[in-house]
Amino acid sequence: MQDGTGSACLDYMSGLSLSVIVPVYNEEEYIRPCLESLLRQCADIHEIIVVDNNSTDSTMEIVASYAENYPLIRMVSEVQPGVVYARNRGFDEATGHILGRIDADTRVTSTWARDVLNYFGRGDTEKVGGVTGLNDSYDSPYRKLKRWSVDWQVSRGMLGCERRLANMHGANMAIRYDAWKTVRDQVCIDPGVHEDFDLGICIAKAGYEIAQLDQMRVEVSPRRAYTSPIRFVTYVKATLETGRVHGIEGFRIRFAVLTHWFGHVAVWLAYRPYDPTRKRFSIKRAILGGSGRALPVR
Repeated sequence: MQDGTGSACLDYMSGLSLSVIVPVYNEEEYIRPCLESLLRQCADIHEIIVVDNNSTDSTMEIVASYAENYPLIRMVSEVQPGVVYARNRGFDEATGHILGRIDADTRVTSTWARDVLNYFGRGDTEKVGGVTGLNDSYDSPYRKLKRWSVDWQVSRGMLGCERRLANMHGANMAIRYDAWKTVRDQVCIDPGVHEDFDLGICIAKAGYEIAQLDQMRVEVSPRRAYTSPIRFVTYVKATLETGRVHGIEGFRIRFAVLTHWFGHVAVWLAYRPYDPTRKRFSIKRAILGGSGRALPVR
């Protein structure tokens, strides 16, 4: 995105500063719209830190082309493979009061940064160490249906409304830098756990609150929906392992994991007939399926 002059956006507002960390691994298909969405609100963003985790495609060449015109974009490398290492490196490098974290396929909405800063700047949120938001989907035949579902749940207080959680969504979250310093040595670096779930638990155990904000919206790719149920078993097992690491075991978490897996099967079946390239449904694809799409993290 150009601002009309080719110059960088540096006039972010005074007060709390927001650093946004984006871990990447072979994200050439998604990184441009991600950066575009952030740069449209660069007046509210102190820096954008893109952490390369050994990409072999053109991801970082694309990022470099943006960095030439926008000095607030910083490129950092983390050779240890795994999103947790890339995230930690980005958080450690950040210089803002607030650390935002999104995926490379995330497209933040137009007031995302301002909403994050406004919330943390309120006088009644000192105990809140982290916030997480809600997501819609782009590139999806069910986009309107999902938006309606999310809005319906918000209107009934089931989502958002600053409700307190003990978890965060890695594609749409932000934490205080002070909270990060507090839990930095407690977060798990085992690649078999969910780094965002683990971070949320660590922040809660440290005495901070985590709030879910309905105005903190992003859009994400539905590529996760194309993950086969067999491959998705690894994903839900990571939830169980994260709980085990923190002593959260038993029927409730197992039931939640099982429900999540069956829910994913339903979503996968709904997306199976849809060709995201041609943007149409077909009987052939419903029968034979298509190639899987890479998940945003390894």
